[in-house]
Amino acid sequence: MMVLFFHAARLAMVAFDPYMSSRPIAEALLKSPPGKLIVDHHYYTFSSVFFYTNRPALIINGRFHNLEYGSYAPGAPAVFPTDEDVARLWSGLERYYLVANASALPRVEKLVGADHIHIVISSGGKLALTNHPLAQSLAGGSSRP
Repeated sequence: MMVLFFHAARLAMVAFDPYMSSRPIAEALLKSPPGKLIVDHHYYTFSSVFFYTNRPALIINGRFHNLEYGSYAPGAPAVFPTDEDVARLWSGLERYYLVANASALPRVEKLVGADHIHIVISSGGKLALTNHPLAQSLAGGSSRP
């Protein structure tokens, strides 16, 4: 009986891994050209991206709950850009990657323009987007989810 339980648990972990982890997104970012990372709104949703890529990131409108404490202190790093800041950065020459829930895509398209969004990967209801086109072979294409 325990063997069946462990087998079912393993199958469930395989099936739900993309929804519970951001590891596939982090792996695609590591295979992509260098660029700065931006996370949409919730640090905890994408904390594994920080872990697997070992990169610092900006967090759009992320100054709330426990991340707000100390964020206004003198000398605190400026890691909480507004939508307007991101729109300005996104339109520049430097490559940026934005990690967000798929449900945020319409808002991001409205913010930066749909023509300026290139999908790196879509996995488990999460997206990694970039502001400059990628070669198809690098990150698995750029089709809409």
